[in-house]
Amino acid sequence: WIAKVEEQPVAKAKSVKVVASICQPNNYTALNQKAVLYLAPDSCRNVQQGQIILFFAYLSEIAGPENPYAFDYKQFMKRKGIGYTAYVPKMSWKIIGQEQGHYVMTSAGKIQHYFSGIFADVGMSGDEYSIITAILLGNDETMNPSLKSSYAAAGVSHILCVSGMHVGIIFMILDFLLKPLELNDKSRLLKTIILMLFIWAYACITGLSPSVTRAATMFTFVSVGGLLRRNTNIFHSLYASLFILLLIKPLLLFELGFQLSYLAVFGIVLFQKMIVSLWTPKNKILSYFWNLISVSMAAQISTFPLSVFYFGQFPNYFLLANMSVIALSFIVVVSGVVLLSVSFIPFVSTAVSWVLTKEIQLMNIIITGIEGLPGAVTENISISFEQMILFYALISFIYLMIIKKKKTFYWCSLSILLFIIILFDIDKYRTQNIDNHIVFKINKTQAVEFSHHGSGVIFSDSLRNKESSDYGFSIKNYERHERIVSKIVNLDTMDYENDYLLKHHNFIITNQKIYYLKQKKDKLWDKNRYLSVDSVLIL
Repeated sequence: WIAKVEEQPVAKAKSVKVVASICQPNNYTALNQKAVLYLAPDSCRNVQQGQIILFFAYLSEIAGPENPYAFDYKQFMKRKGIGYTAYVPKMSWKIIGQEQGHYVMTSAGKIQHYFSGIFADVGMSGDEYSIITAILLGNDETMNPSLKSSYAAAGVSHILCVSGMHVGIIFMILDFLLKPLELNDKSRLLKTIILMLFIWAYACITGLSPSVTRAATMFTFVSVGGLLRRNTNIFHSLYASLFILLLIKPLLLFELGFQLSYLAVFGIVLFQKMIVSLWTPKNKILSYFWNLISVSMAAQISTFPLSVFYFGQFPNYFLLANMSVIALSFIVVVSGVVLLSVSFIPFVSTAVSWVLTKEIQLMNIIITGIEGLPGAVTENISISFEQMILFYALISFIYLMIIKKKKTFYWCSLSILLFIIILFDIDKYRTQNIDNHIVFKINKTQAVEFSHHGSGVIFSDSLRNKESSDYGFSIKNYERHERIVSKIVNLDTMDYENDYLLKHHNFIITNQKIYYLKQKKDKLWDKNRYLSVDSVLIL
């Protein structure tokens, strides 16, 4: 195959991840097919964005979900235009050409790689390196999954994504440095141009993510409006950025990060002033923290139905986490910018790097501490798509009821709440009357679950607890949607019994049926003996 590297390659533990377009062999024109290639690392060659490579491998179509309610990775990649994947062994590929490609995106990828290298050169590594490159440069490919999970459980995973907050910090720093240019109209025009160039350059470096592009667009409208001495409506800026982004890439509408980003901002704009007006602290410190809490509460109000629908959990200490970490993350971003600015001064950069490392370590300690608190996360919450839409309708009518003070909206809110409760009861009744069994497909793991009226038993050869990634990826969503509370039992257990199930050797009796579990290591049943069972489950 011949392919063009479309994005900056990412080094993994045992390979180099490359997103490439399959090309026609005669003129290297990219076809409408993209693939994710995992190249065996080769120190003699360093593949870069825009290069043409020749490789020998079997391109396989990205598989869809193999377990019920599992994440549909195939659909997720299809919306990015990617349909295939392959592992390319060492000595099975080579660079045969170079294309300039999209100049802006190619240059942005190189600059991002260069800045990431600066953090590595000054001695940053591990989680500290991953967090600063994710927060400041939008590069989260090296992030430890368990660390991501900790931030999500604390309700501050948005800190790990480059967002409007980060663009705002960069804007404030530049605005302060360019204050001397506010002499006359011409110098103010020059200042605005410089500001916009830096803001959009930063947006390009971070990969033009939806949140950054939205923020950059908003700051552009604000800056131009200030130059023309016109007040800009924040809703107009939001709608304009939303329209521009979807005009360029309509499939962004289906990306979860895009949805959460805009919902959070709309929530802050709509609800923050309403919440902060409930109390006016006389102390400046209390006022600062109350404003911080109001922003966090507004964002949670607008995003929690969607978050619960996708993830089935809610961080109970999100206010505590946001108060503790957002201010510290602001300091981390400023320290990161300072480090990039003084990276060419050896002793100064070493000192700033040490301070930045300690700041990130402190932030991680706070997050893991909050995650470890009793009842930090409410898990296994299941709502349907219809219930999610009704929750947003309920939030809208409650908002209108408070603003408009009309009884019509009050009765509408009560009606929707009643409808949500009825749907929840119907769904609960349906799931509580299901008797089922399912064999899960998990790599190098055998697992079968028998459920009865909301209770379940998972028999597995290697699953030991529900903290394992295999359970989280393959089983957790199924149990959440079906409202099953299960127990994991070793598959080799000879005898096991509860209220609705009996296991003896490989035989299981439940729901008035007899099952025989055939494991990989088991020999076939003796052909001279008759086996009377309802089903044979081959694991």
